[in-house]
Amino acid sequence: MMPPTPPGQRHLTPGNSLSRRLGLTLTWVVMAILLVFSGGLFLYSSLKIERELQRQLEETVKFAQTSLPTAIWQLNYSSMNDVLQAILINDLIAAAQILAEDQIVATQTAKAYTGEEFSYFEESKQFLVQAVDVYSSGEKAGVFRVAVSRQSIQQELLITAIGVIVLALLLFIAILSTSLFVTRKYVFKPLKQLEYSARRIAEGDLDTPINTDGGDEIARLARAFATMADRLQVSFSTLEKKVGERTADLIDARIETETINQELRAAGAEIQALLDNYPVGILFVSNDRVIKRVNAEMLRISGYSHAELVGKTTRMFYASDEEFQEIGRKNYALLINDRSLEIRNNLLRKDGSTVVCNWRARRISSVEGFSGLAGVVWSVEDISNRLQMEKELLKVSKLESVALLAGGIAHDFNNILVAILGNISLAERLVDEDHKARQLLSRAVKASLRARDLVAKLLSFAKGGEPLSGIATLPDLLRETAPFVLSGSNVRCEYDIPESLWAVNMERGQVDQVFQNLVLNADQAMPEGGTLCLACRNQRITGGQIAGLEPGKYVRVEVRDNGCGIEPENIDRIFDPYFSTKEKDSTKGSGLGLSITHSIIAKYHGRITVRSLPGQGTTFTLYLPAIAEEVAAENEAGSGIVFGSGTILVMDDEEMVRGVARDMLTHLGYDCLEAEDGGEAITIYKKLLNNGKKIDALIMDLTIPGGMGGKEAMRQLLHLDPQARGIVSSGYSHDQLLHDYHRAGFCAIVSKPYQLQEFSQALAAVLAGEAHPLPHPPSPPPATLN
Repeated sequence: MMPPTPPGQRHLTPGNSLSRRLGLTLTWVVMAILLVFSGGLFLYSSLKIERELQRQLEETVKFAQTSLPTAIWQLNYSSMNDVLQAILINDLIAAAQILAEDQIVATQTAKAYTGEEFSYFEESKQFLVQAVDVYSSGEKAGVFRVAVSRQSIQQELLITAIGVIVLALLLFIAILSTSLFVTRKYVFKPLKQLEYSARRIAEGDLDTPINTDGGDEIARLARAFATMADRLQVSFSTLEKKVGERTADLIDARIETETINQELRAAGAEIQALLDNYPVGILFVSNDRVIKRVNAEMLRISGYSHAELVGKTTRMFYASDEEFQEIGRKNYALLINDRSLEIRNNLLRKDGSTVVCNWRARRISSVEGFSGLAGVVWSVEDISNRLQMEKELLKVSKLESVALLAGGIAHDFNNILVAILGNISLAERLVDEDHKARQLLSRAVKASLRARDLVAKLLSFAKGGEPLSGIATLPDLLRETAPFVLSGSNVRCEYDIPESLWAVNMERGQVDQVFQNLVLNADQAMPEGGTLCLACRNQRITGGQIAGLEPGKYVRVEVRDNGCGIEPENIDRIFDPYFSTKEKDSTKGSGLGLSITHSIIAKYHGRITVRSLPGQGTTFTLYLPAIAEEVAAENEAGSGIVFGSGTILVMDDEEMVRGVARDMLTHLGYDCLEAEDGGEAITIYKKLLNNGKKIDALIMDLTIPGGMGGKEAMRQLLHLDPQARGIVSSGYSHDQLLHDYHRAGFCAIVSKPYQLQEFSQALAAVLAGEAHPLPHPPSPPPATLN
């Protein structure tokens, strides 16, 4: 009796059972054998019938070759038809035909094919067609063609095939039934019993009985299963204990591993955050220079995305293959020996621009038995802005050094010009209009005025002091300055200036001097003529947008010419004092124009840059501080020499300056007193005041080396006499007082060197009360007056 089907067997399907697979295998094997046998028998019958058909055809051809030569030669149609009818007695013959000289002379067709052309038999695969030449006395008499039907052979083959199929089916059924019966009884039944026992053992029932009767292979297999079950029962308890212990260990290890993984993930996130927020680009490349990892700063520097970098070589950072190969050979050879490297090299960005970078590398040693260079970590720092800033600072430092010297020279030169220009002005007054010396004096005045202009340029360039305050609008100023400078030139000027342009926070005269220099420079760069374009725009600058500029409102001005341009080796020197690529003469100056322009703009906290290509022109770009206020109308100075009377005190450390001032004052009708410094001036003023006399005005130099200057002296004099009237006389703009002299108690200012006309006008305005200081609070008594 078969044991019940175990529960674990429910998942098996008939297609998965060994009996089913063995049955199918036997079926296919028997079927294959019978097919081979049937196919061989069918092929043999076909070949036999085909040979018989061929034999019949050959006999017919021989009969025709024997019977037809004479009839064809003689064109005996009756004889030829008799021979053909004799041939058609054979049921296999479908048609026969005789040709003489390529013409059909006789043809016969079996009744079954009456009306068919001979071409029908040639084209159909149901017929075997053969044509032979017929000879008579060694000469070709004609052609005999015959068609043999395959129908009879096909019928015989069909009968043979049916017989073979029936025989094969009978053999198939017999063999398969016998094989299945034997295997089911002697193989599958014992195996199913053994399977049932094995499943029970696998489910934990190690006491399941196993039938071990018999001496065949299955019985021996059953006994082996029984032995295995006994041994499993012995080792199960031991294994269960060890599994319990190992499970506890695995749980502890899993908890520890999860803790480590969490720490690693946190550390990885921290490292990635550190890399992405690091202000220097990080680049890891393999030994074949393939990029493996980058940080956010590296993406910003290069302009590429993460996907565009990772997996590519560092070739994209170089302008050419030659540079890429040369840098690799040089740097990696050093890295192998030194393990670290620092270089400065350009980096080609995605947009085609280049930036100067500091490259620092550290070699990562290989692992897992591999030798050689496994990888390199590069830190890439974009230093282009820093280099530009250092360049600007160096330029400013050079200009400041030269400016300090220029200021000192201008101060001393101004004192000399006071004596020269003042004496010439007095001499002109003493010479008649028609005197021949008058012309010589006029020439000397013009030369002195040119010298004064040079000093003014040096003072504008000199370091120190705040710029003159003021508000200037550019549209009118540019449209006045450019035509004036270009007067008589073959250069055409174009303007691109919006109506809503902001005013600039600069003194008009200073702005005018800036643009005079730039327009003149452009004119000299286009000796054959050309076009000068002045373009203005309002622009708000944010922090760090343009090096050297504070955030705020600016007016950007571009001065573009299409002249000869500037050579690359000279572009960094154009703002240096006295540097010029032009031949120095009376019309082209001495190279101070651009230096003064740079100095003026720098003092107003603006910036000027230059772009130029040889033969393609030059563009100066200015950023001028803007202000949204209207420009106040300028007062025009009076004209003519003004005479007067009164006592004037001149305080100056230079005797020749005091002498010129004394002569001018005497000529104008004033009494003159002199003092070398502020202390002496206070003493004289106090002495006269105590005697009931009064000094009507004081002309004081601002700077007295080794003594009291005009500022301190004026403060003490105002305490002594609040009605004291002081005039500043200085040729050096190093002090903010010159730009705001009213608040220091002075009534007016006369800049050195001065001519008789402007000197008299300033003095007359002060004595008439038209110029006066701002309200000045009384100062505590100084120690010198106690």
